[in-house]
Amino acid sequence: MGEIHIKGKDTSYFYEVIVVGAGISGLLTALALSKEGKRVLILEKTENLGGVCRSYDIDGYQVDTGPHIITRLEHGPLKELMSKYFDVIPNFVPHGRYYVRLNSRIKPFPWNLQGWFNFDLIPQIDRIYLMKTLFGISYIFNSGEDLSRKSVGDLVGSNISESTKRFLNCMSYFMTGTSMNETPVARFLDSEHYKTTSAGFLDKLYNILMKEGAVDQAYPKGGIQSLITAIISSFPRDRVDIRTGEKVLSINSGDKIRVETTKEEYECETLIYSGFASDIPGLIDNLPKEHVQSLSKLHKTSALTIWLGLNRKIFTRDGSEIWADSNPYTWAVPISNYDNSLAPNGRQLVGFMSRLENDNNFEKEKEKALNAIFSIIPEIENHIEMTHHQVLIPEKAAWTIDTKFADIRTPVKGIYLVGTDTERRSMGITRASYSVIKLLSVLREDKVL
Repeated sequence: MGEIHIKGKDTSYFYEVIVVGAGISGLLTALALSKEGKRVLILEKTENLGGVCRSYDIDGYQVDTGPHIITRLEHGPLKELMSKYFDVIPNFVPHGRYYVRLNSRIKPFPWNLQGWFNFDLIPQIDRIYLMKTLFGISYIFNSGEDLSRKSVGDLVGSNISESTKRFLNCMSYFMTGTSMNETPVARFLDSEHYKTTSAGFLDKLYNILMKEGAVDQAYPKGGIQSLITAIISSFPRDRVDIRTGEKVLSINSGDKIRVETTKEEYECETLIYSGFASDIPGLIDNLPKEHVQSLSKLHKTSALTIWLGLNRKIFTRDGSEIWADSNPYTWAVPISNYDNSLAPNGRQLVGFMSRLENDNNFEKEKEKALNAIFSIIPEIENHIEMTHHQVLIPEKAAWTIDTKFADIRTPVKGIYLVGTDTERRSMGITRASYSVIKLLSVLREDKVL
Protein backbone atom coordinates (compact mmCIF):
# COMPACT_ATOMS: atom_id res chain seq x y z
CA MET A 1 0.00 0.00 0.00
CA GLY A 2 1.26 3.45 -0.85
CA GLU A 3 1.29 6.25 1.69
CA ILE A 4 -2.15 7.87 2.09
CA HIS A 5 -2.88 11.40 3.25
CA ILE A 6 -6.23 12.48 4.72
CA LYS A 7 -7.50 15.90 3.65
CA GLY A 8 -9.01 17.53 6.76
CA LYS A 9 -12.68 16.76 7.31
CA ASP A 10 -12.90 15.49 3.77
CA THR A 11 -12.06 11.77 3.79
CA SER A 12 -10.79 11.72 0.19
CA TYR A 13 -7.55 9.81 -0.25
CA PHE A 14 -4.77 11.83 -1.89
CA TYR A 15 -2.19 10.53 -4.39
CA GLU A 16 0.29 12.29 -6.66
CA VAL A 17 -0.96 10.29 -9.67
CA ILE A 18 -4.09 8.26 -10.28
CA VAL A 19 -4.10 5.86 -13.23
CA VAL A 20 -7.59 4.81 -14.33
CA GLY A 21 -7.56 1.35 -15.88
CA ALA A 22 -5.27 -1.63 -15.27
CA GLY A 23 -4.83 -2.80 -18.84
CA ILE A 24 -1.36 -3.01 -20.36
CA SER A 25 -1.20 0.78 -21.00
CA GLY A 26 -2.26 1.64 -17.45
CA LEU A 27 0.09 -0.85 -15.80
CA LEU A 28 3.08 0.23 -17.89
CA THR A 29 2.26 3.86 -17.06
CA ALA A 30 2.00 3.13 -13.34
CA LEU A 31 5.31 1.27 -13.41
CA ALA A 32 7.14 4.07 -15.23
CA LEU A 33 5.73 6.84 -13.02
CA SER A 34 6.38 4.95 -9.80
CA LYS A 35 9.97 4.29 -10.89
CA GLU A 36 10.23 8.03 -11.61
CA GLY A 37 9.42 8.65 -7.94
CA LYS A 38 5.64 9.21 -8.00
CA ARG A 39 3.14 7.65 -5.62
CA VAL A 40 0.51 6.03 -7.83
CA LEU A 41 -2.99 4.69 -7.35
CA ILE A 42 -4.42 2.33 -9.99
CA LEU A 43 -8.22 2.11 -10.21
CA GLU A 44 -9.64 -0.87 -12.12
CA LYS A 45 -13.38 -1.47 -12.51
CA THR A 46 -13.04 -5.27 -12.89
CA GLU A 47 -11.48 -7.74 -10.48
CA ASN A 48 -8.68 -8.58 -12.92
CA LEU A 49 -5.45 -6.88 -13.93
CA GLY A 50 -4.20 -6.81 -17.50
CA GLY A 51 -7.36 -6.06 -19.50
CA VAL A 52 -6.95 -7.86 -22.84
CA CYS A 53 -3.45 -8.94 -21.78
CA ARG A 54 -4.07 -11.65 -19.22
CA SER A 55 -4.32 -15.44 -19.06
CA TYR A 56 -6.55 -17.93 -17.25
CA ASP A 57 -7.26 -21.67 -17.05
CA ILE A 58 -9.97 -23.50 -19.00
CA ASP A 59 -10.14 -27.27 -18.42
CA GLY A 60 -6.38 -27.59 -17.99
CA TYR A 61 -5.51 -25.27 -20.88
CA GLN A 62 -4.09 -21.78 -20.20
CA VAL A 63 -5.68 -19.37 -22.66
CA ASP A 64 -4.70 -15.75 -23.26
CA THR A 65 -7.24 -12.98 -23.82
CA GLY A 66 -6.94 -13.26 -27.57
CA PRO A 67 -3.85 -14.44 -29.46
CA HIS A 68 -0.78 -12.28 -28.78
CA ILE A 69 2.51 -11.95 -30.61
CA ILE A 70 4.69 -9.08 -29.41
CA THR A 71 6.22 -7.14 -32.30
CA ARG A 72 9.36 -4.96 -32.54
CA LEU A 73 10.80 -6.61 -29.48
CA GLU A 74 14.49 -6.03 -30.25
CA HIS A 75 14.35 -2.32 -31.06
CA GLY A 76 10.82 -1.18 -30.25
CA PRO A 77 9.03 0.61 -27.41
CA LEU A 78 8.42 -2.34 -25.09
CA LYS A 79 12.14 -3.13 -25.12
CA GLU A 80 12.81 0.51 -24.20
CA LEU A 81 10.38 0.36 -21.28
CA MET A 82 11.67 -3.02 -20.09
CA SER A 83 15.28 -1.84 -20.18
CA LYS A 84 14.49 1.26 -18.15
CA TYR A 85 11.81 0.15 -15.69
CA PHE A 86 11.50 -3.66 -15.39
CA ASP A 87 13.16 -5.55 -12.55
CA VAL A 88 11.84 -8.83 -13.97
CA ILE A 89 12.08 -9.59 -17.71
CA PRO A 90 9.85 -12.30 -19.22
CA ASN A 91 11.39 -15.12 -21.21
CA PHE A 92 10.46 -14.60 -24.87
CA VAL A 93 10.30 -17.33 -27.52
CA PRO A 94 10.79 -16.34 -31.20
CA HIS A 95 7.49 -16.26 -33.06
CA GLY A 96 8.76 -17.88 -36.26
CA ARG A 97 7.27 -17.10 -39.66
CA TYR A 98 3.86 -15.85 -40.74
CA TYR A 99 2.15 -18.08 -43.29
CA VAL A 100 -0.67 -17.12 -45.66
CA ARG A 101 -3.44 -19.51 -46.72
CA LEU A 102 -4.89 -18.38 -50.03
CA ASN A 103 -6.47 -20.27 -52.92
CA SER A 104 -6.22 -23.50 -50.88
CA ARG A 105 -2.42 -23.21 -50.61
CA ILE A 106 -0.07 -21.95 -47.93
CA LYS A 107 3.21 -20.03 -48.24
CA PRO A 108 5.36 -17.79 -46.03
CA PHE A 109 4.34 -14.14 -45.99
CA PRO A 110 6.32 -12.16 -48.62
CA TRP A 111 8.26 -9.67 -46.50
CA ASN A 112 10.76 -8.58 -49.14
CA LEU A 113 11.21 -8.24 -52.88
CA GLN A 114 12.39 -11.79 -53.45
CA GLY A 115 9.59 -13.20 -51.33
CA TRP A 116 7.05 -11.13 -53.22
CA PHE A 117 8.20 -12.36 -56.64
CA ASN A 118 7.91 -15.95 -55.38
CA PHE A 119 4.52 -15.39 -53.75
CA ASP A 120 2.53 -17.26 -56.37
CA LEU A 121 -0.66 -17.48 -54.30
CA ILE A 122 -1.78 -14.45 -56.29
CA PRO A 123 -1.36 -13.96 -60.06
CA GLN A 124 2.00 -12.76 -61.35
CA ILE A 125 0.38 -9.85 -63.19
CA ASP A 126 -1.05 -8.62 -59.87
CA ARG A 127 2.33 -8.89 -58.16
CA ILE A 128 3.96 -6.82 -60.89
CA TYR A 129 1.14 -4.28 -60.75
CA LEU A 130 1.39 -3.95 -56.98
CA MET A 131 5.17 -3.52 -57.15
CA LYS A 132 4.74 -0.74 -59.71
CA THR A 133 2.12 0.82 -57.44
CA LEU A 134 4.48 0.69 -54.47
CA PHE A 135 7.23 2.44 -56.40
CA GLY A 136 4.62 4.96 -57.57
CA ILE A 137 3.99 6.00 -53.98
CA SER A 138 7.19 8.05 -54.17
CA TYR A 139 5.38 10.49 -56.49
CA ILE A 140 2.43 10.74 -54.07
CA PHE A 141 4.79 11.19 -51.14
CA ASN A 142 6.75 13.96 -52.84
CA SER A 143 3.54 15.71 -53.87
CA GLY A 144 2.76 16.26 -50.19
CA GLU A 145 -0.43 14.18 -50.16
CA ASP A 146 -1.28 12.82 -46.72
CA LEU A 147 -0.88 9.03 -46.99
CA SER A 148 -2.84 8.57 -43.77
CA ARG A 149 -5.87 9.92 -45.66
CA LYS A 150 -5.43 7.78 -48.78
CA SER A 151 -6.75 4.22 -48.62
CA VAL A 152 -5.07 1.08 -49.90
CA GLY A 153 -8.16 0.49 -52.04
CA ASP A 154 -7.84 3.91 -53.63
CA LEU A 155 -4.16 3.27 -54.33
CA VAL A 156 -4.48 -0.14 -56.03
CA GLY A 157 -7.77 0.57 -57.81
CA SER A 158 -9.88 -2.19 -59.33
CA ASN A 159 -7.31 -3.71 -61.71
CA ILE A 160 -6.57 -6.74 -59.54
CA SER A 161 -8.03 -10.22 -59.22
CA GLU A 162 -10.52 -11.30 -56.58
CA SER A 163 -7.90 -13.42 -54.80
CA THR A 164 -5.54 -10.42 -54.56
CA LYS A 165 -8.40 -8.31 -53.19
CA ARG A 166 -9.01 -11.03 -50.58
CA PHE A 167 -5.34 -10.97 -49.63
CA LEU A 168 -5.19 -7.17 -49.30
CA ASN A 169 -8.50 -7.04 -47.42
CA CYS A 170 -7.35 -9.77 -45.06
CA MET A 171 -4.07 -7.99 -44.29
CA SER A 172 -5.88 -4.69 -43.84
CA TYR A 173 -8.33 -6.17 -41.33
CA PHE A 174 -5.53 -7.59 -39.21
CA MET A 175 -3.35 -4.48 -39.36
CA THR A 176 -6.02 -1.84 -38.81
CA GLY A 177 -9.32 -3.55 -37.99
CA THR A 178 -10.97 -2.44 -41.22
CA SER A 179 -11.08 -3.14 -44.97
CA MET A 180 -8.53 -2.01 -47.55
CA ASN A 181 -10.98 0.71 -48.65
CA GLU A 182 -10.67 2.30 -45.21
CA THR A 183 -7.07 1.32 -44.36
CA PRO A 184 -4.55 4.14 -44.85
CA VAL A 185 -1.55 3.58 -47.09
CA ALA A 186 0.57 5.03 -44.26
CA ARG A 187 -0.07 1.90 -42.15
CA PHE A 188 1.86 -0.23 -44.64
CA LEU A 189 4.81 2.19 -44.57
CA ASP A 190 5.13 1.89 -40.79
CA SER A 191 7.21 -1.29 -40.79
CA GLU A 192 10.61 0.23 -40.02
CA HIS A 193 9.48 3.56 -38.54
CA TYR A 194 10.49 2.50 -35.05
CA LYS A 195 14.16 2.16 -36.03
CA THR A 196 14.55 5.74 -37.17
CA THR A 197 11.97 8.47 -37.00
CA SER A 198 14.11 10.58 -39.31
CA ALA A 199 14.13 8.06 -42.16
CA GLY A 200 13.09 9.50 -45.49
CA PHE A 201 10.55 7.93 -47.79
CA LEU A 202 13.12 6.10 -49.94
CA ASP A 203 14.70 4.61 -46.82
CA LYS A 204 11.32 3.31 -45.71
CA LEU A 205 10.61 1.96 -49.19
CA TYR A 206 13.98 0.19 -49.19
CA ASN A 207 13.15 -1.40 -45.84
CA ILE A 208 9.83 -2.67 -47.17
CA LEU A 209 11.33 -4.07 -50.38
CA MET A 210 14.62 -5.52 -49.19
CA LYS A 211 14.46 -6.47 -45.50
CA GLU A 212 13.03 -9.55 -43.87
CA GLY A 213 10.06 -8.72 -41.63
CA ALA A 214 8.89 -10.20 -38.33
CA VAL A 215 12.39 -11.18 -37.24
CA ASP A 216 12.00 -9.49 -33.85
CA GLN A 217 8.57 -10.82 -32.94
CA ALA A 218 8.09 -13.18 -30.02
CA TYR A 219 5.72 -14.87 -27.60
CA PRO A 220 6.22 -14.61 -23.82
CA LYS A 221 6.81 -18.03 -22.31
CA GLY A 222 4.19 -18.74 -19.68
CA GLY A 223 1.54 -16.90 -21.69
CA ILE A 224 0.76 -13.21 -21.91
CA GLN A 225 0.15 -13.26 -18.15
CA SER A 226 3.91 -13.51 -17.65
CA LEU A 227 4.27 -9.97 -19.01
CA ILE A 228 1.64 -8.65 -16.58
CA THR A 229 3.31 -10.52 -13.73
CA ALA A 230 6.67 -9.00 -14.67
CA ILE A 231 5.21 -5.49 -14.58
CA ILE A 232 3.54 -5.96 -11.20
CA SER A 233 6.64 -7.63 -9.77
CA SER A 234 8.66 -4.58 -10.86
CA PHE A 235 6.53 -2.04 -8.97
CA PRO A 236 8.70 -0.32 -6.36
CA ARG A 237 7.66 -1.15 -2.82
CA ASP A 238 5.19 1.25 -1.18
CA ARG A 239 4.74 3.39 -4.29
CA VAL A 240 1.83 1.69 -6.11
CA ASP A 241 -1.62 1.07 -4.64
CA ILE A 242 -4.03 -1.08 -6.67
CA ARG A 243 -7.80 -1.01 -6.14
CA THR A 244 -9.84 -3.48 -8.22
CA GLY A 245 -13.61 -3.61 -8.44
CA GLU A 246 -13.81 0.21 -8.37
CA LYS A 247 -15.52 1.79 -11.34
CA VAL A 248 -14.86 5.50 -11.82
CA LEU A 249 -18.14 7.45 -11.78
CA SER A 250 -16.91 11.01 -12.22
CA ILE A 251 -13.77 13.12 -12.53
CA ASN A 252 -13.84 16.74 -11.36
CA SER A 253 -11.05 19.26 -11.77
CA GLY A 254 -10.09 22.21 -9.57
CA ASP A 255 -7.09 22.94 -7.39
CA LYS A 256 -6.91 19.15 -7.12
CA ILE A 257 -8.49 16.50 -9.33
CA ARG A 258 -11.25 14.64 -7.53
CA VAL A 259 -12.22 11.10 -8.58
CA GLU A 260 -15.41 9.43 -7.39
CA THR A 261 -15.71 5.65 -7.68
CA THR A 262 -18.32 3.11 -6.68
CA LYS A 263 -16.50 2.74 -3.33
CA GLU A 264 -14.47 5.84 -2.43
CA GLU A 265 -13.42 9.36 -3.35
CA TYR A 266 -9.81 10.22 -4.19
CA GLU A 267 -7.80 13.33 -5.00
CA CYS A 268 -4.65 13.67 -7.05
CA GLU A 269 -2.38 16.17 -8.75
CA THR A 270 -2.29 14.26 -12.06
CA LEU A 271 -4.73 11.77 -13.56
CA ILE A 272 -3.90 9.37 -16.40
CA TYR A 273 -6.93 7.82 -18.09
CA SER A 274 -6.16 4.56 -19.91
CA GLY A 275 -9.71 3.48 -20.72
CA PHE A 276 -11.54 4.26 -23.94
CA ALA A 277 -10.91 7.93 -24.70
CA SER A 278 -14.43 8.15 -26.13
CA ASP A 279 -15.79 7.46 -22.61
CA ILE A 280 -14.16 10.58 -21.11
CA PRO A 281 -17.09 12.94 -21.92
CA GLY A 282 -19.30 10.78 -19.70
CA LEU A 283 -16.96 11.30 -16.74
CA ILE A 284 -15.91 14.96 -17.06
CA ASP A 285 -18.48 17.76 -17.38
CA ASN A 286 -18.14 20.80 -19.59
CA LEU A 287 -15.54 19.51 -22.01
CA PRO A 288 -15.22 21.68 -25.14
CA LYS A 289 -17.73 20.63 -27.79
CA GLU A 290 -15.05 20.20 -30.46
CA HIS A 291 -13.08 17.86 -28.18
CA VAL A 292 -16.15 15.70 -27.54
CA GLN A 293 -16.89 15.56 -31.28
CA SER A 294 -13.31 14.55 -32.02
CA LEU A 295 -13.43 11.69 -29.52
CA SER A 296 -16.71 10.46 -31.01
CA LYS A 297 -14.86 9.73 -34.28
CA LEU A 298 -12.72 7.01 -32.70
CA HIS A 299 -13.69 3.68 -34.27
CA LYS A 300 -13.79 0.44 -32.28
CA THR A 301 -13.56 -3.02 -33.83
CA SER A 302 -14.65 -6.13 -31.93
CA ALA A 303 -12.84 -9.43 -32.39
CA LEU A 304 -13.94 -13.00 -31.72
CA THR A 305 -11.36 -15.49 -30.49
CA ILE A 306 -12.12 -19.20 -30.48
CA TRP A 307 -9.70 -21.31 -28.44
CA LEU A 308 -9.56 -24.99 -29.32
CA GLY A 309 -7.85 -27.62 -27.19
CA LEU A 310 -6.89 -30.48 -29.48
CA ASN A 311 -6.04 -34.04 -28.43
CA ARG A 312 -3.23 -34.17 -31.00
CA LYS A 313 -0.79 -31.73 -32.59
CA ILE A 314 -2.24 -30.53 -35.90
CA PHE A 315 -0.23 -27.30 -36.37
CA THR A 316 3.40 -28.41 -36.73
CA ARG A 317 5.12 -25.21 -37.93
CA ASP A 318 6.69 -22.57 -35.72
CA GLY A 319 4.73 -19.42 -36.49
CA SER A 320 1.14 -18.42 -37.13
CA GLU A 321 -1.19 -18.55 -40.13
CA ILE A 322 -3.26 -15.84 -41.80
CA TRP A 323 -6.27 -17.33 -43.57
CA ALA A 324 -7.43 -15.18 -46.48
CA ASP A 325 -9.51 -18.11 -47.75
CA SER A 326 -11.82 -18.27 -44.75
CA ASN A 327 -14.98 -16.28 -44.11
CA PRO A 328 -14.41 -14.48 -41.80
CA TYR A 329 -10.69 -13.89 -42.29
CA THR A 330 -8.87 -15.74 -39.50
CA TRP A 331 -5.52 -15.57 -37.70
CA ALA A 332 -4.50 -18.96 -36.27
CA VAL A 333 -1.87 -19.04 -33.48
CA PRO A 334 -0.80 -22.40 -31.96
CA ILE A 335 0.52 -20.94 -28.70
CA SER A 336 1.35 -24.32 -27.13
CA ASN A 337 4.01 -24.67 -29.85
CA TYR A 338 5.86 -21.85 -28.07
CA ASP A 339 5.23 -23.22 -24.59
CA ASN A 340 3.94 -26.79 -24.24
CA SER A 341 3.02 -26.17 -20.59
CA LEU A 342 -0.02 -24.16 -21.79
CA ALA A 343 -1.74 -27.41 -22.81
CA PRO A 344 -2.00 -30.81 -21.11
CA ASN A 345 0.66 -33.34 -22.09
CA GLY A 346 0.33 -34.43 -25.71
CA ARG A 347 -2.34 -31.79 -26.45
CA GLN A 348 -2.29 -28.60 -28.53
CA LEU A 349 -3.84 -25.18 -27.80
CA VAL A 350 -4.68 -22.97 -30.78
CA GLY A 351 -6.30 -19.53 -30.86
CA PHE A 352 -8.32 -18.45 -33.89
CA MET A 353 -9.11 -14.75 -34.07
CA SER A 354 -11.48 -13.08 -36.53
CA ARG A 355 -13.36 -9.83 -36.77
CA LEU A 356 -16.80 -9.87 -35.10
CA GLU A 357 -19.08 -8.44 -37.74
CA ASN A 358 -22.31 -8.39 -35.71
CA ASP A 359 -22.08 -7.97 -31.93
CA ASN A 360 -25.83 -8.47 -31.62
CA ASN A 361 -25.88 -12.00 -33.03
CA PHE A 362 -23.02 -13.68 -31.21
CA GLU A 363 -24.21 -17.28 -31.58
CA LYS A 364 -24.49 -16.92 -35.34
CA GLU A 365 -21.07 -15.28 -35.55
CA LYS A 366 -19.54 -18.01 -33.39
CA GLU A 367 -21.04 -20.74 -35.58
CA LYS A 368 -19.79 -18.96 -38.71
CA ALA A 369 -16.26 -18.71 -37.30
CA LEU A 370 -16.19 -22.39 -36.28
CA ASN A 371 -17.44 -23.45 -39.70
CA ALA A 372 -14.67 -21.35 -41.27
CA ILE A 373 -12.08 -23.23 -39.20
CA PHE A 374 -13.54 -26.60 -40.15
CA SER A 375 -13.68 -25.66 -43.83
CA ILE A 376 -9.94 -24.86 -43.87
CA ILE A 377 -8.78 -27.85 -41.76
CA PRO A 378 -11.65 -30.40 -41.64
CA GLU A 379 -9.75 -32.89 -39.44
CA ILE A 380 -9.74 -30.43 -36.51
CA GLU A 381 -13.40 -31.14 -35.78
CA ASN A 382 -12.57 -34.74 -34.80
CA HIS A 383 -9.87 -33.77 -32.30
CA ILE A 384 -11.49 -31.04 -30.18
CA GLU A 385 -11.67 -31.62 -26.43
CA MET A 386 -11.99 -27.98 -25.29
CA THR A 387 -13.74 -24.98 -26.85
CA HIS A 388 -13.69 -21.47 -25.40
CA HIS A 389 -14.86 -18.14 -26.85
CA GLN A 390 -13.87 -14.53 -26.16
CA VAL A 391 -15.23 -11.24 -27.48
CA LEU A 392 -12.63 -8.49 -27.18
CA ILE A 393 -11.68 -5.08 -28.53
CA PRO A 394 -7.98 -5.67 -29.26
CA GLU A 395 -7.30 -2.03 -30.21
CA LYS A 396 -9.16 0.84 -28.58
CA ALA A 397 -9.13 2.69 -31.91
CA ALA A 398 -9.12 1.13 -35.35
CA TRP A 399 -6.93 3.10 -37.75
CA THR A 400 -9.13 4.20 -40.64
CA ILE A 401 -8.60 7.00 -43.16
CA ASP A 402 -10.96 9.26 -41.21
CA THR A 403 -9.78 8.38 -37.68
CA LYS A 404 -8.51 11.31 -35.64
CA PHE A 405 -6.58 9.82 -32.75
CA ALA A 406 -6.98 11.32 -29.29
CA ASP A 407 -4.31 13.65 -27.95
CA ILE A 408 -2.31 12.71 -24.86
CA ARG A 409 -3.25 16.08 -23.34
CA THR A 410 -6.91 16.77 -22.61
CA PRO A 411 -8.43 20.27 -22.35
CA VAL A 412 -8.47 19.81 -18.55
CA LYS A 413 -5.24 20.68 -16.75
CA GLY A 414 -3.65 17.70 -15.06
CA ILE A 415 -5.67 15.06 -16.95
CA TYR A 416 -3.96 12.99 -19.65
CA LEU A 417 -4.84 10.02 -21.87
CA VAL A 418 -2.78 6.93 -22.69
CA GLY A 419 -3.47 3.83 -24.74
CA THR A 420 -3.99 2.60 -28.27
CA ASP A 421 -6.47 5.35 -29.12
CA THR A 422 -3.69 7.95 -28.68
CA GLU A 423 -1.11 6.23 -30.92
CA ARG A 424 -1.35 4.86 -34.46
CA ARG A 425 1.99 3.07 -34.84
CA SER A 426 2.04 -0.73 -34.91
CA MET A 427 -0.58 -2.75 -33.00
CA GLY A 428 -1.39 -4.41 -29.69
CA ILE A 429 1.15 -4.28 -26.87
CA THR A 430 3.69 -2.51 -29.07
CA ARG A 431 1.20 0.23 -29.91
CA ALA A 432 0.30 0.58 -26.22
CA SER A 433 4.00 0.86 -25.37
CA TYR A 434 4.47 3.63 -27.93
CA SER A 435 1.62 5.53 -26.25
CA VAL A 436 3.25 5.21 -22.81
CA ILE A 437 6.57 6.56 -24.13
CA LYS A 438 4.72 9.46 -25.77
CA LEU A 439 2.89 10.15 -22.48
CA LEU A 440 6.15 10.23 -20.52
CA SER A 441 7.57 12.74 -23.00
CA VAL A 442 4.50 14.97 -22.61
CA LEU A 443 4.67 14.76 -18.81
CA ARG A 444 8.29 15.89 -18.93
CA GLU A 445 7.38 18.81 -21.19
CA ASP A 446 4.65 19.76 -18.70
CA LYS A 447 7.07 19.50 -15.75
CA VAL A 448 5.04 16.71 -14.16
CA LEU A 449 8.21 14.60 -14.29
